[in-house]
Amino acid sequence: MTREEKRRSERVIPFLSDEEVVLVHSGGREPLLAKMLDLSDVGTLVYMLTDDELPALGSTCPLSLYHEGKVFQVPAQIVRKSGRLAGFEFGSASSEVMQHIQEKLIRMEVEWIRLSRRG
Repeated sequence: MTREEKRRSERVIPFLSDEEVVLVHSGGREPLLAKMLDLSDVGTLVYMLTDDELPALGSTCPLSLYHEGKVFQVPAQIVRKSGRLAGFEFGSASSEVMQHIQEKLIRMEVEWIRLSRRG
């Protein structure tokens, strides 16, 4: 199976600094700061900005995401770790949270189109 066949959803790369911030919640400790590298409707890839150890693969870690002045939390599970990179798959989320993710994806796609036409 090729990498493209494994992807279940199209990915979008954030181009606005406020859209890149992710807080990873893990157990009872302080949230870990991360930078979003890509986003889809089923998950996200982040770059951890701290040296703190992430929980084991398969662990549930809710993520706080920012979109247009609002912070929302989405349940997520760690599905990949490599150095400071971590892949999260979203869990069952409310329809409101899924709408926020869809709105965030649309805004990021619009920004990508706008920036790609500049050249």
